[in-house]
Formats: sequence, structure tokens, C-alpha cells
Amino acid sequence: MKKTKEKNPDQITFGSDNVDNIRKAIRKCKNILICGVEGVGKITNTVQAVGESTNVYYLGNPVDYEGKVRPGSYEKYLTYIHSLKKDIRIIEDIEGLLSIREPIILIIDEVYGRSDAELEQVGRLLDMKNMKIVQITGCIKNMKHLIDKMDLILELHVEGGYEVDKELAQAICRILGKQKPVSKLF
Repeated sequence: MKKTKEKNPDQITFGSDNVDNIRKAIRKCKNILICGVEGVGKITNTVQAVGESTNVYYLGNPVDYEGKVRPGSYEKYLTYIHSLKKDIRIIEDIEGLLSIREPIILIIDEVYGRSDAELEQVGRLLDMKNMKIVQITGCIKNMKHLIDKMDLILELHVEGGYEVDKELAQAICRILGKQKPVSKLF
């Protein structure tokens, strides 16, 4: 007789609608990591998922997961984010977020290229009880030690989303996060 793994009653069932998948994750968890391949709609789906919510903040990053400047310009990228949700509050200074006491949803776009001091501040934000945080990253390995503070890791695909096992994500960060960039190997 084959043993079947019992389903955790707290586990979220994700489907083909990524906006709905992200909404489910935000309702259930405090700190969510959204990852996936380029062009899958990580930021677009996330902003649409919080479309009806108030007190939504966005902390951008002028570079993507490879360190490349956003297509067009960072200013055009921010204009695009604002076009998705007119009342989103675009923040440039992490320090200012640390003094907010009201309940908010914070979208942090990418960790790649952030200094150690910024990563420490992001860690402090992840610990704040009044914030639900959706961290976007193109590559899990860039999360480093911040992966430990994630309650759920949701990988998006064009066909839908699925939860990534936290232990696997931690191993990815521990092993692959230490690799030197390819350009420095040769």
C-alpha cells in the first residue's frame, strides 16, 4: 500500500490566474516572494492583485535581476507602475518606510544591486508587523539571507503559479547566491 502525503489545510491551491494567485497569497501570508522568468508579469500581476487595496506602496529599483537598467528609462518604468494603480505611493527612500505605523502593503521590486545597508533595511521591513510585503525578484538566488523571512515563495509562469518549497529556495540562495558573476570567471 502506497502512503499518500496529507494535504496541509493551510496550504493554498494556486491556479492559472496569476492575479488571483497573488491575491490568495497576500490574504494568507505576511511576506511573499514572487519570482519567475522575464516577461511573465511579476510586477504587472502583483499591482493588479492589489488594485482594490488602499495604502499600497512601491519601492522600486532602477536595475533588473541582472543589473541591467530598466528598458527605456527608470522614470518611464515608474510611470508605467503608476498607470497600473493611480493611488500607489512610489517610495524612493527605504528609511522613510521604517516610521510608518499604519497597515500597508509594500511591493519591493527586485533586490539585485541593493547595498548591504539597503538589504538590512529590507530585512527590518520584513519584520514589521504592520506591513504585508510582496518582494519581486527575477532570480531566487539574489534573496540571500532575506529568503528566511519569506512566508511563501510563489513562482509565476504564463500558465499559472505554484509554491516553491522554502527549504529548496534557501538551498538555492545558500549555494547559487555565492557564485561569482560569469563575467568575472573568465
